[in-house]
Amino acid sequence: MFERFKSHFTRPPAPQKKSSEQKISEVRDNGGYFWPQSTDTLLATPLRRQCLQQLWQNSTLPEGLYQRFYLAPVKQLLGSVQQVPAAPEGDWSGRGGFADLTMQFTTCAVRLAKGHLLPPGVAPETQAVQSVLWQAVVFWAALSYHLPLLRQLEGELDDGHYWQPGVCIPDKPFRFRFRAPGNVLLVPQELLLAARLLPEEVIRWVMTVPEAWCCLILHMNGNPSSLSLIDALLQEAAEWVHSPLVKPVISPPPVAETDFDSEIDVVPETISIPPANEMKSLSQSTSDDTQTLLSLFQFNDEALPSIGMNKNDNDLK
Repeated sequence: MFERFKSHFTRPPAPQKKSSEQKISEVRDNGGYFWPQSTDTLLATPLRRQCLQQLWQNSTLPEGLYQRFYLAPVKQLLGSVQQVPAAPEGDWSGRGGFADLTMQFTTCAVRLAKGHLLPPGVAPETQAVQSVLWQAVVFWAALSYHLPLLRQLEGELDDGHYWQPGVCIPDKPFRFRFRAPGNVLLVPQELLLAARLLPEEVIRWVMTVPEAWCCLILHMNGNPSSLSLIDALLQEAAEWVHSPLVKPVISPPPVAETDFDSEIDVVPETISIPPANEMKSLSQSTSDDTQTLLSLFQFNDEALPSIGMNKNDNDLK
């Protein structure tokens, strides 16, 4: 069972690279520039469609919020990176390697997180109320996890103007290359890139739980999380997809935790499972929390049904 679960996140070796090579001639002109592709086209590969389907199936958000909070940031990111690779060599060095890596890694992290009650170390009632939000925090942390890799790339539009992959969607044919080792950007740009992926509604929602807001900002800044369980989940996902950013496990120093950690009583390795009758109560609380979230944003563009958990019978969102 473990091997079957793991196989979902193992990058196909030769076939995927061959597929990418076959499509290069379709998206490049005679001058070696790539034609910008729409986000729908970029998401149309079998691998990315499978990742989207699994994201939807493992999301605890109703469809309207999923479209705005998950799918929209994914489209924005893929549009701004287009066909760039994630590394100069290795598993993710092919055309579109960055998008493939990000999609598989994010899907893996979300699936891993679904097997945990978040945040750990708090009362079951608090977990029931905050679980949907914390699962979403894992998604956004995972989506922005590999943004540091874009520092090693630089691009150019066919009119000679500079283009930095990840900053904006190119409006003209473009080309890119890896920077020379001594010319890699030293100034971190990840926080800016990650912040641009967050809708304003997301920011307002996450800030309703200060601990979650702090955790997300730390991740976007490239720092260890205030919740070590999320760090562990992202590390595990990175190992499964053979990420270039697999980090060594560093044991925390033997010093007292900060007041912030003490207040939320984080217990990373211990998760209490409530009794069955209590789980039923938790499910109802989660449904109530989702309804509160829906009323908070007051969608006018579509009428959403009363949903505690999403309907996973749709193949793809």
